[in-house]
Amino acid sequence: MKHLKRLAEIRNKIERLKVEADAIEPDAILEGFEIMESEKSRKNVVYNDDNAKIVIQLRTRYDDKNLTVTRLDEDINREYDKLCRSNATAIENSESYINDIKEMLAEAETKHEALLTSPYLETLRKQRAIAINKTEHKVPGLAVYVHYLKR
Repeated sequence: MKHLKRLAEIRNKIERLKVEADAIEPDAILEGFEIMESEKSRKNVVYNDDNAKIVIQLRTRYDDKNLTVTRLDEDINREYDKLCRSNATAIENSESYINDIKEMLAEAETKHEALLTSPYLETLRKQRAIAINKTEHKVPGLAVYVHYLKR
């Protein structure tokens, strides 16, 4: 069991290192910005050695809890509800028309499928399924469950 024990130890160490890396990442980002500012680094590369290359990535995020955005969302919802009420009959007619077209499309697809099938084709598909099932085999693997932050 020496390999299983070693694998468990390594996975546990990886998880502990991930927690440590997450903890120091904010400070590393600040350090990276300082390097960018002082060295005018190209392509936001702030560190590069034999172990790793570290690049500052600036991802765009939005604050949807902003008061202006929240009010605009409310205005949009009110206007949408108003349009739904004022155009209820036309919307109902439109939905009915869409449903009729969907039914016609389903009927056309059924006819199309009928043209693309035959008893011989179905027999071939069944034979293929049987042949595939005969090739079934198991591939071993390991599931490793790490005990987080065990010290």
